[in-house]
Amino acid sequence: MSYGENERVTYRDGRPGLQTGRVEEVRDEGPHAVYRVRNEATGEIQVVTQEQIRGGSERGG
Repeated sequence: MSYGENERVTYRDGRPGLQTGRVEEVRDEGPHAVYRVRNEATGEIQVVTQEQIRGGSERGG
């Protein structure tokens, strides 16, 4: 499942628990997609892979 710009996603980044953020940019669309995500809690930009995303909060994935 691919995500588009401005979609809300939940992902793992190495810290305890899940992180939530919005996709700002999609790179390499497809099964090996890479996303630039702005973390909602910290405001930082993170680069996450398709495998790190656990499903969109608004999509129920």
